[in-house]
Amino acid sequence: MMKILTSSSMKIAEAIAVERGSSYLALMENAGTAAVQRVLALLGREASGQLAVIFCGKGNNGGDGLVMARQLLQAGMTVTVLFPLGMQEEKFTPLARANLHRLQEWQEGRLTMTAHPSEQQLEFCCRNAAVIVDAVFGTGFSGSLPAEVVRLFQAAEKSCGLLAALDIPSGINCDSGEGDPDSFPAEVTFAFGALKPAHLLKRSALRCGRIERLDIGISRSAIDSLPEGITPLTRTLAASCLPRRNPDSHKGSYGRLLNVGGCGHMTGAVMLSTLSALSGGVGLCKVAAPESMIPVIAGRILPCIYAPLPANPEGAISYEGIDRLSTEMSWANALLLGCGLSVCEDTRLLVEELVTTSNIPMVLDADALNCLAGQTQLLKKAKAPAILTPHLLEMARLTGESVELCRARRFDIASSFAREYGVVVVLKDSTTVIASPEGALYMTVPVEQKGPDGFPCTYGNTCSGLAKGGSGDLLAGLAASLLSQGAEPLQAALAAVWLHATAGDLCEEEMTAYCMQPTDVLHYYPAAFHQLLG
Repeated sequence: MMKILTSSSMKIAEAIAVERGSSYLALMENAGTAAVQRVLALLGREASGQLAVIFCGKGNNGGDGLVMARQLLQAGMTVTVLFPLGMQEEKFTPLARANLHRLQEWQEGRLTMTAHPSEQQLEFCCRNAAVIVDAVFGTGFSGSLPAEVVRLFQAAEKSCGLLAALDIPSGINCDSGEGDPDSFPAEVTFAFGALKPAHLLKRSALRCGRIERLDIGISRSAIDSLPEGITPLTRTLAASCLPRRNPDSHKGSYGRLLNVGGCGHMTGAVMLSTLSALSGGVGLCKVAAPESMIPVIAGRILPCIYAPLPANPEGAISYEGIDRLSTEMSWANALLLGCGLSVCEDTRLLVEELVTTSNIPMVLDADALNCLAGQTQLLKKAKAPAILTPHLLEMARLTGESVELCRARRFDIASSFAREYGVVVVLKDSTTVIASPEGALYMTVPVEQKGPDGFPCTYGNTCSGLAKGGSGDLLAGLAASLLSQGAEPLQAALAAVWLHATAGDLCEEEMTAYCMQPTDVLHYYPAAFHQLLG
């Protein structure tokens, strides 16, 4: 699966193709041609003589639609082009204007072009169309749809014809997946050149229908070489990140993890992260928690060792335990900090001390991140590499931005934070983004499949079974386990995210998203590892 491109990186890919001998006009012709071939294949033999309706904007997406109009006419279809934004040629982009002029040269009577159709015309078009094509905005949309465009889209939704969108259904932001509720209701979306984030982000993928990536003359090498692109987190990539095990080995060969967390009212988080770390293959795991919690944890987790720590009056780890923690740090080769830790003055001081003095790689999760809110500059004092695993609310606390902005600009925010602080960021959501200290981006993706006609396509994944308290503790423990076993921070993060998501999918298949619990997901780790190693 090739890289996923934002709207800006797609423009760079197009510019590279032009530098290598193509032209923007040729790329547009290729896009329209490829879309026509797919439409004709989907309609079958009955296409000739049928009505095709194309909603065209004034930009290059509209230009793609105008290429389609001309070629569908050549294929024997009757074509109606509707321009909800008007037909003033001076407002068209040069490429769209060039293709409008080519279309206007059509001499036969099977072409109709209308700027603002009456209700009767619109109803006739949508009732009789074999296919309705959305070529209004494409990747250039943000904000809200104009009323005239909404009118057309609402009429199209009642049609029995095929509803096809070019590149992105109009009304959806290409990069964020945010959308107008009246965005074009595509049954199939033709992604030109490369998939875009909105094709895969769960809030927008379903609105895209079935997604088919079409070649428009930009080489895969050009797309994959773009540093601005987003790398899909595939099984192959995750497998390459998994630390290998040697038959001639012992428990010391697979690391010693120190898990610092837990408080009087949150015992489950440190238990879940420890169980996850052990299931992930770490050789030895030691839990450093308030002394009163140790018997509770020890009664549930047998293959573990413990470091009892003093507690403050609220039941959290007291800063008085810092000397004991410093000793334990010399034993470990990786640190997990934050699961069930709580946020108070003692834990803030602990997090500051451990982050700035640790000589071993660390995973910072949950309350370790909340303790860092407002003092993220401490990360720049860290001596060891770190993986941060925030969900959107925790990311908002770290950055001072709103949750809505962190969701809408997840790629930019994760990448810029990882660059600024030199950390690996795992921004958890229904679509998880991983960013390296160099700013490279990765994202979880649904499995690419063959469609019913054998054509490559991608279907959106609506899994929600991991949207429960404790799932993040599992991910943090798994990442820390792989880190302990010698994986580099980025590789540990990528492999852990893939394994965690796959185990969740497998668990949901059997138990349903309603019934599954984080403890159930642990039972599917072996199957997830089998898939990764297979």
